Amino acid sequence: MRFIRSSALAALSIFALGSTALEAQDGLTFGVRGGVSVASASLDASQTFDKSNRTGIAGGLFLDYATSSVFGFQIGAQYTQKGVELDFGSGNTPAFDLGYLDIPAVLKLGIPLGIIRPSIFGGVGLGFQTQCEVSGEDCGDVFKGSDFHGIVGLDLAIYLGGLSLWADGRYNVGLQNIADASDVVGDLKNRNWTLQVGIGF
Repeated sequence: MRFIRSSALAALSIFALGSTALEAQDGLTFGVRGGVSVASASLDASQTFDKSNRTGIAGGLFLDYATSSVFGFQIGAQYTQKGVELDFGSGNTPAFDLGYLDIPAVLKLGIPLGIIRPSIFGGVGLGFQTQCEVSGEDCGDVFKGSDFHGIVGLDLAIYLGGLSLWADGRYNVGLQNIADASDVVGDLKNRNWTLQVGIGF
């Protein structure tokens, strides 16, 4: 009899925790996150070259809306470092260091599983250039001041009452040429991965 009562209490506790988690998922979450950006680029160049990734930081704010069904959306504002390093040989290795204030907006499909919610998403983002250097020299007159890009990725939210923990991975692919006037490269489009963790309220 004692075993039955203990099992019933455990089942009720799990049910209550699951119900609380589902209620927490249904609505708006404001959060902060940060992590790394691993960037490269697609480009045309008049010479044969090798290219290397540039690793930087990414971080900012997000506003996530989830429902008790599978649908949701998320918008944000974050600083992201991008760029690429090229090796044309003979010591000619220009490094492009670019920084953007990115405004991403994505639609999400998530599965409520108790206190966790894994989601996949896709959308678009608009970046406003905040930094532009080529091998330490200012390049503001060489690259455009904005960058329009597509986004695909996935995230995982863990709901703990009034707080939530987040892990986010996404791939950002540039949809426009950001090279405004350059003798080095043409048709340059940003590419970067971001891996971030955060906390929501």
